[in-house]
Amino acid sequence: MTYAREQQTSQPARTGRVRAIVRRYPTTTFFLLAFSVTWAVWVPNVLAPDSVAGTLAPFWTYGPATAAVIVAALTGTLRDLGSRLVRWRVGWQWYAVVLLGPAAFYAALAALHAVFGWSGELDQPNAFRSGLIALLPLFLALVLTDGLGEETGWRGFALPRMLERTGPMPPSLVLGVIWALWHLPLFWTAGRPLYGEPFVIMLIELPAMSVLYTWLFQHTAGSALLAVIFHGSLSMFAVSATTQADTVRSALIILALKWALAGAVGLYWMRRSRTADVVTQRSQRGA
Repeated sequence: MTYAREQQTSQPARTGRVRAIVRRYPTTTFFLLAFSVTWAVWVPNVLAPDSVAGTLAPFWTYGPATAAVIVAALTGTLRDLGSRLVRWRVGWQWYAVVLLGPAAFYAALAALHAVFGWSGELDQPNAFRSGLIALLPLFLALVLTDGLGEETGWRGFALPRMLERTGPMPPSLVLGVIWALWHLPLFWTAGRPLYGEPFVIMLIELPAMSVLYTWLFQHTAGSALLAVIFHGSLSMFAVSATTQADTVRSALIILALKWALAGAVGLYWMRRSRTADVVTQRSQRGA
C-alpha cells in the first residue's frame, strides 16, 4: 500500500521534472526528438530494407513535425505553432516568390547551360516529368508530406526560438547544417534519391537554402505556412546539387548560385543591422 502510494506520488514528480527540462531547453529537446523519431525508422531501414521499417520509411517524413507538436505541447506554445501554420495573410508577392522562385532558378540554370554550351543535360525537375494533369496533385502531395512534415519543425518551431538569441545569419547556418544531418541515413538507403550521393554537397547546399528560408520567414511575419509551400515548390521545380547535377561542374554551379543568393541576403542583413545601429546611436545622442 505504501509502495503504491509512493509510486503515485513519484510519477507526477518525474513528469514535472521532464516538463521543466523541456521548458528550459525547448530547442535542444526538439532537435533530439526530431532525430530520434525519424532515425528510429530510417536507420533500421538501412540495416534491414525488407523489414517493417522499410515499409514505413518512405512515409516517415513527419519526424520534425511530430517533435515540434510534442515539445510545443509540453512548453505551452502549441497555439503559437498552430498560428504559424495558418498565417496566410502575408501579401500576394510572397506567394509569387515561393511558387515561382524555384522555377525561375531552374530557368536561370538552364539558360547558363545553353548560353555557354556546356556538355551534359540537367535533369528535368519533377514538374516537367509529371505532366500537366498530375502537376497540381503532385504539388499538393509534396506540400502535405515533405513540406508539412519538415517545415512545421524547422521553421515553425526551431527557427523562431533560434532567432531570439542572435542575428539571423548564425541560426540560419546552424539550422541548415542540422537539417542536412537529419537526412544522413537516406544516403545509405537503397532506392532513395539520395542513395550513394556525396553527403558533403548537401552539407554545403542546405545552409545556403536555410538562409533563404529565414529571409522568407522574416518577410512573412514568421509564417510557417509559406515555408511549407516553398518546400513543396522547391521539390517541384528546383534542382539540387546533391541529386540532380549530372557533372561536378553542374553541382558547383548550383551551389555557387544558391550561395550567391544567400550572400545577397547576408549583405541585406548587414546593411539593415548597420542602419539600425546608426538610428540607435542618433536617438541616444538626442536623448
